[in-house]
Amino acid sequence: MKKLFFLLVVFSLTASAQIASTDSTITINEEKVFRSTDVDLKPQLKEGMYTLSMFISDNFKFPEAIKNKKITIFSSFIVEPDGTLTNIKAFHVNVKEYLPTTVVKITTENEKINQLDQIESMKAETVRVLKLFKKTWVPATKEGKSVRCLYNYPINFNIE
Repeated sequence: MKKLFFLLVVFSLTASAQIASTDSTITINEEKVFRSTDVDLKPQLKEGMYTLSMFISDNFKFPEAIKNKKITIFSSFIVEPDGTLTNIKAFHVNVKEYLPTTVVKITTENEKINQLDQIESMKAETVRVLKLFKKTWVPATKEGKSVRCLYNYPINFNIE
């Protein structure tokens, strides 16, 4: 009798679990941040991505000590469902020399340290400029709903 009761309980739990799993409504957590690979439509600028590039080149203040470099600053931000940007960060700077091979430049240790400090300061400048950018984004969508989406944006500079 105990075995029969136990089997009855197990089968009823299994049946109720199957009924619950057939519910087709999907709720999207509004606080969740999706990667751009996990959304149906990636965020984009209404006026086109070139407007962001032009805005950065017009407003970015370069450190004076930085010369003859190819610099890439990796930034990220969240495009909110209303098209605004939040959580703006610059998290990595990649620097390459931009000198002809016939030119040999000798720098002192202090000059190198000063350049490294100024290159690091470019992260803060990147965040400052991105916060100034007020154009509205078309938010990412998932299953027809606007969602929060992490957007990675590399910024390239050729400084001569």
